[in-house]
Amino acid sequence: MVKKGYIYTGLVAAVLIGVGVAHSLTNNSQAASKSHVQTINVAGVADNRPYTYADGNSISGYDGELFKKLDEELPQYKFKYTTTSQNSVFVGLSSGKYDLASSGFWYSDQRASKYLYTDPTAIADLRLVYRQGEQKLSNLDDLAKSGLKLAPISSDDARYNFIQDYNKNHPNQKLNLEAIGDVSSGDALKQLQQKQFDTVFYPYQAYIGVKNAGGAKGLTVSDSIGVKNDYMIASRNTKNKALVKAINAELKKLKASGYLDSLSKKWLGEDTFSLPNAESNFKNTKG
Repeated sequence: MVKKGYIYTGLVAAVLIGVGVAHSLTNNSQAASKSHVQTINVAGVADNRPYTYADGNSISGYDGELFKKLDEELPQYKFKYTTTSQNSVFVGLSSGKYDLASSGFWYSDQRASKYLYTDPTAIADLRLVYRQGEQKLSNLDDLAKSGLKLAPISSDDARYNFIQDYNKNHPNQKLNLEAIGDVSSGDALKQLQQKQFDTVFYPYQAYIGVKNAGGAKGLTVSDSIGVKNDYMIASRNTKNKALVKAINAELKKLKASGYLDSLSKKWLGEDTFSLPNAESNFKNTKG
């Protein structure tokens, strides 16, 4: 009986030790996991509704909400948010101050040579914005034939490259294209109201963002003249290559689940994925 008691006592002790070791290993594993969470410095343009705008210490808008969803779904990363001017966003990406940025950015070969691009995150609906009661514009050909003045575009903006490409493909029917510094969509539409030029080339989403904030009075838009993909852009380094890979895997899930379509309806004024050629263009990583 005594020997049996020793055996039982030994078994209980062994079990308790095992539980203690397992608990210790679990705690150590959790601590190690937390210690490997990487902070990602995320930047958005401060006043570019409906894509990004400042919201306290966070970013709101389509891209702002998508940032938060990715942060939630990727436990190996912790996003830290900043809003600033578009020019400062790209300066920060170049210097490594920011790891990741987005604000309705399009693809360009020039930017792709400097930065890492994620897969597409959204669809932009391209339009011409002009004053109500003036010459109707339906497409870029109409604008080129009319002789009307197009608003200057920042040379850092992919819209500039888009018009450049149009001019290359239409050497006998070019659009006037002037480069300018950083100008918000709100300021550009104010200048259109003031008749500093005749039309602005913008995604419908930029126009509707200003309109919903109380601006864009007396202005109207053409029908859709095409679609472009939006992307997140990352500073080029080894850490961010892994980040982009993780984001791309999550974006695929979010598109398949309908999350991106819902986000489009919520923030972009329409279901952009239902536009002609939108779904096929979205599969093009340079579209």
